[in-house]
Amino acid sequence: MNSLVLVYTTFSNVKEAKAVSEELLNKKLIICVNIFPKVNSLYLWKGEINSSCEVIAIMKSRSDQVDKIVEKVEAMHSYDQPAIVIIPIEKVNKSFANWVNSVIDVSSIGV
Repeated sequence: MNSLVLVYTTFSNVKEAKAVSEELLNKKLIICVNIFPKVNSLYLWKGEINSSCEVIAIMKSRSDQVDKIVEKVEAMHSYDQPAIVIIPIEKVNKSFANWVNSVIDVSSIGV
């Protein structure tokens, strides 16, 4: 059985976050996404401290889908340097793991 992961990324707006997330859901690369709008982000860019309002997306999936998820997010993302962070899930309840594995079936993915 594949291990489960969280995929953390940010977007410039809710519309973009939803569009990318819906594409990943339609391709069965992720099982679920939580979108947090209006987060204040501070970051270094070209030697300067910048501040912007961003949208956080936390997606749930399996480790065997990570490369496809990253490729799709990078292709659709508006940022030059999107942060796509993969966080392994150490432990999860059995019913959730069963749901993820029943929906994300490698043989049924048409990417």
